[in-house]
Amino acid sequence: MASNQPSPVCQRTPKVFVASNVGLVSEALHLRLDRRSEIELVGNGRLSAATAARITETKTDVLVLDVGSSGAGAFAADLRQNQCTVGIVGIAIGSTTLDIADWAELGVAGFVDDHASIEDVVAAIKRVSRGEFSGSPKTTAALVSALVGRVTSCRMPEGVKKLTPRETQILLDLGRGATNKEIARRLGISAATVKNHVHHVLEKLDVRRRHDAGAIARSGRF
Repeated sequence: MASNQPSPVCQRTPKVFVASNVGLVSEALHLRLDRRSEIELVGNGRLSAATAARITETKTDVLVLDVGSSGAGAFAADLRQNQCTVGIVGIAIGSTTLDIADWAELGVAGFVDDHASIEDVVAAIKRVSRGEFSGSPKTTAALVSALVGRVTSCRMPEGVKKLTPRETQILLDLGRGATNKEIARRLGISAATVKNHVHHVLEKLDVRRRHDAGAIARSGRF
């Protein structure tokens, strides 16, 4: 299970890195944040292993992550699995395929709504750098509701025992927030085959959404 330890509280000007697969988003945020004296912008880049390495090398305190980018969930999961304790602020929350509880489990501590301003982004960065949670009242309520719902269903589903080895691999990838195409590339099979496996996984676990299956994979129940 991926580590979900909070990032250390930052007592100095926080070092910030921006990550997005959309060049315009990455560069626009970089330009806007680079003008702010209360933070130190150390870089920006696509969601890749090279970017993850730069985040570690620059001792980044807060990652501003475009959660609407394809593969953002897997990127966040990989950071946690590699024991990277960077604080994460998620932007483009309304454009993501994962729900807010999924992102919280992946280590996101700051949530910036789609209509928010650059001031809201900076405020979230500062809160997360202090080890605090950041989110609007609506977002906070949605997160609490989702987490409470998961706590009430903490038994390991009987269907887990029925999964084949391949279906188990698929379930673990769902826990990382991977898309069907990403799973297909990793396993060397077609996206259509992955889709069939996902369907069988959902049936055996008796859940309706891949997000719910992913939550099971990330929990201590699996």
